Amino acid sequence: MTESEMFSIRRGDAIDLLSEFELTPDVIVTDPPYAFGGSGGEHALSATVAVVLREAAVRLKRGGWMIVFCASSWRSTAYMVEAVRGILEPVRIGTWCKPVAKTKTRTPGWQWATVNAVAMRKGKGEGIPADMLDHITAEPIRNGRRAELPPEVADWAVRPFAVEGGLLLDPFAGSGAIPRAAERAGMRGIGFEKQAT
Repeated sequence: MTESEMFSIRRGDAIDLLSEFELTPDVIVTDPPYAFGGSGGEHALSATVAVVLREAAVRLKRGGWMIVFCASSWRSTAYMVEAVRGILEPVRIGTWCKPVAKTKTRTPGWQWATVNAVAMRKGKGEGIPADMLDHITAEPIRNGRRAELPPEVADWAVRPFAVEGGLLLDPFAGSGAIPRAAERAGMRGIGFEKQAT
């Protein structure tokens, strides 16, 4: 494979891109928007996340893994799991710990902002990868008001599930950190992203 074949971001709406996507990913890793509830635009975003996760899960190779980042609330984690109910089984939750919380809420014993990474599998597999970590501590990369996934967090989420020469799909690619991590792990990484980053 050439370098250009190892990593690519396809621009457009993830639902439209998935309807045209004929490949079978070995692994899906994604960090979708965390809007869950509300009305209007926020409701539409929540629905889009659920539909995209479900459609991507249908295309995942049997025995393959989907790792989905979500807010650390039970509501957000349950929302991601429910989006793929009947297709994938939740197996484990890892945690990305940010050493400095960016919230005004302060409670005793809760000084870290956290993000869950839910690992789900399609069908039976060979067990949990031995090198899957329970947590990682890393600062997010700030790009104006947006936060990008740091390369070390993307590697943490991808490496244990990597399939040498296989295909990784990220339907909410953002800055492309996850498809780049796939490339570093010896996989072809394809990401979908609606907006230019």
